Amino acid sequence: MLEKLFWTSFIVLGGFLLPWSVDLSATCLPSCDAFTGPEIRYLFPLGGQRGSTVNLAITGRGLEGAYAVVTEEKGITGSITSVEEVIEKKFKIEAQGPETKKKKDKDFRVFVSTKIEPFVNVGDYWIRLVTPNGISNPFHFRVNGLQVINESDLPHHVPEEAQPINYPVIINGSITNPGEIDYYEVQVPKGERLLLKVTPSRGAVANVFRSQLGIYEKSGSWFDSKRLVRLAFSDKDRGTRVVDNKDQRRTTGSYVKLQYHFLEEGQYIVSVGSLNGQAEPDYIYQLEVISSKHSSQVESQSVSWNERSFTRNLTVNRLEQLWARGVRIPVANSNQEKVGKDDAEEAGLDSAFLDFELSSPTRLLDKLIEKEPNNKFIKANELPIPAIIEGVIETPGDFDIYKFSVAAGQKLAFEIETVGLKRPDFNPMFQISNSKGEKKFSNLRRSEKYKNVNSPHLISVDPKIIGTFEQAGDYYLKVRDVTLRKGGSLFSYRLLIRPQVPHVGNMVLETRTLEFEDGRTDPNRLNIVPGKSAKFTLILDQEEGFSLPSNQVAVLVEGLPNGVQAFPAASRYQFPERRGPPKIKDTENHLPYTQKINVVLHALEDALPTRLPVWLTVKVRPFVQGKSGLELVVRKVPLMILDPSSSMKVSRLGDSQ
Repeated sequence: MLEKLFWTSFIVLGGFLLPWSVDLSATCLPSCDAFTGPEIRYLFPLGGQRGSTVNLAITGRGLEGAYAVVTEEKGITGSITSVEEVIEKKFKIEAQGPETKKKKDKDFRVFVSTKIEPFVNVGDYWIRLVTPNGISNPFHFRVNGLQVINESDLPHHVPEEAQPINYPVIINGSITNPGEIDYYEVQVPKGERLLLKVTPSRGAVANVFRSQLGIYEKSGSWFDSKRLVRLAFSDKDRGTRVVDNKDQRRTTGSYVKLQYHFLEEGQYIVSVGSLNGQAEPDYIYQLEVISSKHSSQVESQSVSWNERSFTRNLTVNRLEQLWARGVRIPVANSNQEKVGKDDAEEAGLDSAFLDFELSSPTRLLDKLIEKEPNNKFIKANELPIPAIIEGVIETPGDFDIYKFSVAAGQKLAFEIETVGLKRPDFNPMFQISNSKGEKKFSNLRRSEKYKNVNSPHLISVDPKIIGTFEQAGDYYLKVRDVTLRKGGSLFSYRLLIRPQVPHVGNMVLETRTLEFEDGRTDPNRLNIVPGKSAKFTLILDQEEGFSLPSNQVAVLVEGLPNGVQAFPAASRYQFPERRGPPKIKDTENHLPYTQKINVVLHALEDALPTRLPVWLTVKVRPFVQGKSGLELVVRKVPLMILDPSSSMKVSRLGDSQ
């Protein structure tokens, strides 16, 4: 069985040490050489301007014979112009003893002419290649709204050879040699404010590319007339950095940003480098250089459901959104209150009859604005349930207090959204206490080791918690930044307090290989040999009481080609547990119940091979007490039936199963 490996480091958040584990098992261990399908490792350039044609060089394994390009969005098309084998540079090394050679799959580079229509929205997209060995993994490609150029082929790794640029512009670049720094020279008028932003490819983020960004003045010194004087520097990762199984679909939003006000006109140098001088062929980035007078390109937002994120949009119709992912059971009128409560309890709802009425999907939430001062219990803003509150942590050390009343046994959910600054700049912490000042709930999760320690040894600050109030009465909710050292007009938040709604939360689909490779991620594609099988695993969160035995989730697969059948499946295989922080006590106050569902796809012996992928639509449908909810789309997955005679690698794939 293939074992899981993890690389663990520590990051600092607001002065606290946080463990961060990265799964390194996505690439095969040396003892594992089985072929699972074509694999794109990186592409250059990272992106292009809409309305243009971009020439891409895509490098990876198993790409020989590539004949088609597949994208998931309309308006982006590609055609293959050539394919070549990548010849590695060889160095002569004198060594004693017999020479040993390690067998590995050869890398190939596929050249693709990619056309981006003018109507395509700015943002991140996915590109795949189709080969006789099947369809490749999806890889990150960007569509930009500004002018896009590539870094020069001429050397520009010392300040004297800096590449001249004019802004606004986006530059495609890469850090491929250890210690490499890319320099760009820009003419800036007096009083100008420049915004600089470095965005790595998702593949680079998954390979731990930490970019650095600097601005320099060519003023010289008494000792060296060519010396650069550093004006500003940043290596601070912004956004949300998620790295999982080296799967680029699961990396998000990492970038480094810098703003500077130039007091004098002149030629200035901008540098892009990597932390500790690290370099890899896939350390590919985009550098955006614009004036603060112009808006940065607005990227299209993902429409996928992401319940446990600080950046999801909390709106007044939040209850309608939640109920669309569950099943609402009608509750009897007040003359049949007892029956109504029983129905509500079986559906996973609050036993308090009042909560069910307050969670009506047709009810729009009250939207309230924080009123200062409210940093003392006696001055707390009073809140109805449900409601959305918009507030600001105005100064370092500021905190906002809100008061609300509950009935005995009432179940509530609390969600928070960062509206202005995002993490790691703003890390909102909130806690609920009773009228005696006794803390009942908090969005701070600590390890069991530190549960009795007053100083907050953080593991995580959660964007959502749920809780049951055993005693009726008045309660207080306090919001602040976790560090107490930050504040300002940009530290704004949106806080939601509401009854719990049993529903299906986040859903992730993973395709996996069989037998001894089981457990390895094969990113969202299915390549099947006739007479063989493949499977996918659906991992879904059951939120706020949906996990009761009376509630079920059914999986539907639409678009299966002729000769392929889908079956629900069970396996004795256990996913290896991640090594990391100790388990958290009372995790039901924070985390949902996670369920894993397997589906096996079997290709019959006479199934005809497909030249292009067929797109399957995977859906789920919730059921409560036999009543059906709405179908929820998880995602689309490409499937190919392979011709066993077309490639030796395909034969290996079939034989290994």
